Amino acid sequence: MKGITVGTRYCAGFFLLVNLSSSIAATTSCRDNCHIEVLFKGEYLAETCRLTINQSTAQETVILPELSTAQFTAQENELGEKPFTVQLTECPEKQTVLLSMHAENNFYDALTGNLKNSLGAGMSENIQVRIRKENGEQLKVNQTNTGQAYQYASGKNIESHQFTASYYSMGLQPSPGKLMVRATLNINYP
Repeated sequence: MKGITVGTRYCAGFFLLVNLSSSIAATTSCRDNCHIEVLFKGEYLAETCRLTINQSTAQETVILPELSTAQFTAQENELGEKPFTVQLTECPEKQTVLLSMHAENNFYDALTGNLKNSLGAGMSENIQVRIRKENGEQLKVNQTNTGQAYQYASGKNIESHQFTASYYSMGLQPSPGKLMVRATLNINYP
């Protein structure tokens, strides 16, 4: 690394900022011309994308339709689809980003990749929420590799993808009650 030349009267003051314990030695040895190596470290992060859900804000509630628990059978265990759109804008040009979904350990099922219902009085049991991408593949919670790619070419900086959220029964008949799941959408830059 190339040294930085600092004038005599600034040498001690500059060195005080870097290392106070060595400042006395620096003032006595820096009489005419000081060469002090300085290492600068940093990290440049590109601008992040702007995310909106259903062309509104970044924090929205997706309301699933009301269903009867009797509608769930062994063959019909994923019902009540509700589409929603996630739009990314203002992303870095010529870069692909990956949108994934994450939840805390108590709020997702690693086996099914679904969001788990909250526990408590009045909450339905044996029911989860499954998220699918517009091509029908499951977007598994806490599995970034199943995320949705958003590709930006030069001049195109808006892209939307539709997802669906649906109820998913766990093989047992769901109990009547409320459903409330919570997840975070993450934008992953390669």
